[in-house]
Amino acid sequence: MLALRGKVIFYTIPHIRKLLGGLMFQPQVKLEFIRRYCSPADGWKVFVDIDPSEEGRTGGERITSEAKKRQRQMQADAKLVNKELINLTVSVGGKRAEWYDKENLPRVDGDRDIVAFHPKERRYLIAEVEGDSTGQPEQKVYKAIGQLVMAAGDSIESGWKRQLVLVVYGDKMSDCAGRAKALEKLEVSAITMSKTKEDDRWLFGGLTSF
Repeated sequence: MLALRGKVIFYTIPHIRKLLGGLMFQPQVKLEFIRRYCSPADGWKVFVDIDPSEEGRTGGERITSEAKKRQRQMQADAKLVNKELINLTVSVGGKRAEWYDKENLPRVDGDRDIVAFHPKERRYLIAEVEGDSTGQPEQKVYKAIGQLVMAAGDSIESGWKRQLVLVVYGDKMSDCAGRAKALEKLEVSAITMSKTKEDDRWLFGGLTSF
């Protein structure tokens, strides 16, 4: 639901995708990855972190009309994504330690973008995500890679299997991520997201058990 000049208008995620011209900002990439690969409907317990900067709520006043438009798009997208995540029973933000304790799950160090546990199958995944951005794609991807390298150095919880995933969207992000195949040695997989799951592409590795 969006308010526009005093009017209330209802939009669904597909409507917003059309209005944004196919853009997929970081919160939307997180939503689609969760929906497709670790949905609570399939037995997963999921915590996702969405930073205010990903929602267009930080930084100074936008100067150009293009920057102002992009900020409005990010804010509209973020509201709908948050609603969709809650509908999926995903925990969005808040205190991670309390969530681990409430769900009776082992704690994962660091502020990871997505942490998902499948208690019945005793496996969990950690994902770092990058979507459409005005910043340098190399810097964004390298930062995500750094987070995964740190996660790979952490001990695996006893009795659990762990999967690490780099999730990207967009050609530039995909090109950068695809050059990081050495991450396979750390058991890190990388996927580039598309508009549909059928068009998603694993750049290296893969989660064949999903």
